[in-house]
Amino acid sequence: MDSLNIRIIEALQRCGDITNAELAEVVNSTPSTCLRRVRDLQNAGILTKNIYLVDSAKLGRGLQAIITTTTKDYNLANRAAFSKRVEAEPAIAYAYGVTGELDAVLIGNFQNMVEYQEVCDRLFDGDENIVRYTTHFVSEIYKNDPAIPCDVLRHQS
Repeated sequence: MDSLNIRIIEALQRCGDITNAELAEVVNSTPSTCLRRVRDLQNAGILTKNIYLVDSAKLGRGLQAIITTTTKDYNLANRAAFSKRVEAEPAIAYAYGVTGELDAVLIGNFQNMVEYQEVCDRLFDGDENIVRYTTHFVSEIYKNDPAIPCDVLRHQS
């Protein structure tokens, strides 16, 4: 990973819809080189998706919750079944299997408490493997930045 690729990654994380010509100017390269590098980064699976970040409250989903779960048996079949149900829930934005005392952490954006409870009923009530789920409602956001730092790569190149 050379310094140009790192600069391209950093620029695209700041603004994913920048034109190729603008990207070339920002990273001090040529448009043709940038186009080739971006394609190479996509083909390598480093650049995976170009999306816009949305203010959930402005879309009527201002109730954000962090939900943790504990299960009886954290085996492959149970994880796969749970993952499939979580993936089908539009209100759940992020879902992680984790180590430690908890087994999963979900982050959801809900319209209101009614929708939150309906989602929890669908995800947890029929699952005998779920021992407990705990919800933490977000009252303040201190940081919301999905950009991945490139500092480690910079020191390697």
